[in-house]
Amino acid sequence: MIIFAGPTIASDAIRAILPAADIRPPARTGDIYLAAQDAPPAIGLIDGFFEGVPAVWHKEILWAMTQDIPVFGASSMGALRAAELHAFGMIGIGWIFEAYRDGRLEDDDEVALRHGPQEMGYIPLSEPMVNIRATLDRAVTEGVLDPPTASRLTALAKTMHFPERSWNTLLPHAPDLLQDWLSENQIDQKRRDAEDMLTRMVAPADAQTADFTFQHTVMWEGLRRQCDRVGPGLTTALLFDDVRQDTDSYQMLRRRAADHLPDTDWDIPAPLIDAALTQVRSDNRLYTGAVFNAWLADNDLTVETLRDAITQDIRLSAMAEDDPNSFNQALLTALKADGVFASLMATAKSQADALVTAGFDAPTPADTGLSPVALLVWYFETLRREPVPPDMDLFLQIHDYPDRGAFEQMMARQYLLWQDRID
Repeated sequence: MIIFAGPTIASDAIRAILPAADIRPPARTGDIYLAAQDAPPAIGLIDGFFEGVPAVWHKEILWAMTQDIPVFGASSMGALRAAELHAFGMIGIGWIFEAYRDGRLEDDDEVALRHGPQEMGYIPLSEPMVNIRATLDRAVTEGVLDPPTASRLTALAKTMHFPERSWNTLLPHAPDLLQDWLSENQIDQKRRDAEDMLTRMVAPADAQTADFTFQHTVMWEGLRRQCDRVGPGLTTALLFDDVRQDTDSYQMLRRRAADHLPDTDWDIPAPLIDAALTQVRSDNRLYTGAVFNAWLADNDLTVETLRDAITQDIRLSAMAEDDPNSFNQALLTALKADGVFASLMATAKSQADALVTAGFDAPTPADTGLSPVALLVWYFETLRREPVPPDMDLFLQIHDYPDRGAFEQMMARQYLLWQDRID
């Protein structure tokens, strides 16, 4: 599961509830869309950026749900977006979400706070208004404050700009008794709600997903194109690396993926099919009619069914090039249908963790210390135990690598994992 969190709850607290969680920094525009590319069993949104960085779009959350990925929200940006999208199926958890949903809270500044950078653990430098409200309500319940005093302090805190809002700025206006009481009785409502959400996510199988028609607007397609230029995340890239290692298995996978792709009316030119058929005969040394016919019979094929299969393969390659995101999603859906997705993703996650720990969060061929030719020879002759293909363009095409650069990045990832220091 992918969790977006920062100042609200620390990583160790998240992993105490979800040990295998993929914890990412507070979300910004495009992050939910990119997270959905990893096809997690669920996405949890706790923290997100409010100022200085474009915030998470509602549209990307809706799109993630159309991919059958439950999206949970709580505490901060997650509570805001869940209150706005709960009617569409986003799952809101906690008091803060309910207060926004019911209209008891309306302003974004209720959950906003100033905090330090990620390197310092997002150390809080102000106090969220929702925590102040919850703490003052408790003070009234326990007889530390009377209701009018609590209301006055709440109103005073609300007048402060959120970066300056803190107990230090509020206590000079409060009874002395409150200061002593606070040391043991402050309520961190945002963390409470985050923990409740994570607990709910332990078994998300029955969570609601999309029940609406997603509209592909011009702005949405623009965001997709912008995000797709970034490419899949490291974990998903490693998963695709794995499934592409065996050419025959990958060809069968991509054909199964065709069932999960939208229909197209692309007309594949006959000369292109003829050229591919000639290549099949050449690759299999089927030079005479008799040998060719025997090969067809051995493989339970006819010329017509072989041409149909070739046509499908060409169409799949065209779709992979035209809309790589949809094609990759179809591959992942096929893996899920095969029942192997979870184990592949677990392996890829372990590999990604190893690379990141070793300082290779975005491996490149330069990280290997090998020349392009040496890396190519290593990949085929050492890793795959086969000769370098005479037609690399064809190899890239049938394995759906968009270009030579993407293939070289794959080789770099595999080489770094192959080295003893990564293993």
